This record gives sequence, C-alpha cells and structure tokens, in this order.
Amino acid sequence: MSTPAIIATTITGVLAATAALGWMMWRVVRSSERMEREPKYLRRRLIWGAMIYVVGVLFGTIAVARGEQPIEALVGLPIALYMIWMLLRKAAKVEVPRN
Repeated sequence: MSTPAIIATTITGVLAATAALGWMMWRVVRSSERMEREPKYLRRRLIWGAMIYVVGVLFGTIAVARGEQPIEALVGLPIALYMIWMLLRKAAKVEVPRN
C-alpha cells in the first residue's frame, strides 16, 4: 500500500471511530435520562448488565472445565460474581410503581 493510501485509510478510520463513539455517547446520555424517568427501564438495564456478566462467567468457566483455558483464567471470577450480585441487588431495590 502506498503512503497516501495509508494516510487516507487512517483518517477515514479515525473519522469512523469518532462518529461511532459520538453516536454511542449520545445513546448513553438518552438512555440515562430515560432511566431517571422510568424505574422499569432502569431495572431492565440493570438486569441486562448482570446477564452480560453471567454469560461471561459461564463461557469462562466452561472453557476452563473443558481444558481450553488454564485454571488461572478464573482469577477474575470473584469480581464478576460480585458485579452480578451488586447489579441484581440494585435492580431488586428499584421501586417500580404499580399501574
């Protein structure tokens, strides 16, 4: 690849990454405003966050059990379990008004 092509590719990549980051940040801000207004949405987001950690823990544990990863891969397991517990506990404390 020639030097101008590398420069053009780098500039295009940085612009695309910046646009994607800006879009994601805009979505986070809108989502946080909605979480302040709607407790049900906040609870749902907390539960989804916990489930992301659950999936990671399951994949990691299964990989260690199959022998694909060394046992040292479970070093972060207590932190992930704490995050799951904390997110689910916070989701349970959110008061959703009954209709």
